[in-house]
Amino acid sequence: MDNLISLIPNLKLSHVHVKDWQNVGDKINKLIAGTHDKLQVIADFDFTLTKFHVDGVRKLSCHGVVENYSKLPDHYKLKSKEMFNKYYPIEIDQHLSVEEKIPLMIEWYDGAHELLEHSNLYKHDFALMVKENPIEFRDGTLQFMKDLNAANIPILVFSAGVGDVIDEALLANNLTQDNVKVISNYMTYNTEGKLVAFTDKLIHMYNKNETSIPHSSTYFQDLSHRHNVILLGDSLGDLQMSKGVEPPSTVLTIGFLNDKIEERLEKYKGEFDIVLVDDQSMDIPDAILKSVLANES
Repeated sequence: MDNLISLIPNLKLSHVHVKDWQNVGDKINKLIAGTHDKLQVIADFDFTLTKFHVDGVRKLSCHGVVENYSKLPDHYKLKSKEMFNKYYPIEIDQHLSVEEKIPLMIEWYDGAHELLEHSNLYKHDFALMVKENPIEFRDGTLQFMKDLNAANIPILVFSAGVGDVIDEALLANNLTQDNVKVISNYMTYNTEGKLVAFTDKLIHMYNKNETSIPHSSTYFQDLSHRHNVILLGDSLGDLQMSKGVEPPSTVLTIGFLNDKIEERLEKYKGEFDIVLVDDQSMDIPDAILKSVLANES
């Protein structure tokens, strides 16, 4: 533990929780030994790359950006809020199994998507949404992603949110780089640019793995030499995102615990290698990345 703390001093901060220091130390040493050539990053988007709150005021998810768009009718916003109030407590309920949650989460996503499909939206609306309600990235996220790009380290943004919103948010922050790949729920439009449907494969918080990657994609196969992974997420379902990475692999998992902290901390500590409690920055992942890159200089 002492050697690890001397390498990455921020790990000793009080909001950083680690259940097995030996395991985390071993994984970070393997990441360093593998250098940037063997590394890839897989990250959730909402409340992982982005902030959960600022001064206690909750920030918007991708769906929240859509729901707060000024051109959407009031009945849309009312129905959307009703669904959130019904399903979000189920999503974070520690007393329900994943198997119990999945059909209800699918019901939520299908309902939200159907609501959008009947809202008379056009492709150009999504840039306007993001301009109206800018996505606020965690402090240090933009630099973290720029550092990844400079080192030619790929990052897969794997999200159960709205891909069209993510793309616009990345574009607005000059983050549409060659090393960034987004897998999410995308919309399809008619020849006039009007939203008509979502793509067939629904991605929700519990199927974010290789089964949700389009069959035509060879993403993980193309990165088969990059068997070291830093995985960033804020829900237990995000732990599945690295399924598909070619073995042998070292996957360092970092979980942002944003909500219901006392209730969920022990569970998160048992599942994630490192748990960051109410941390609105990218300081810890960035410090780990810098430890990998510094070893090469």
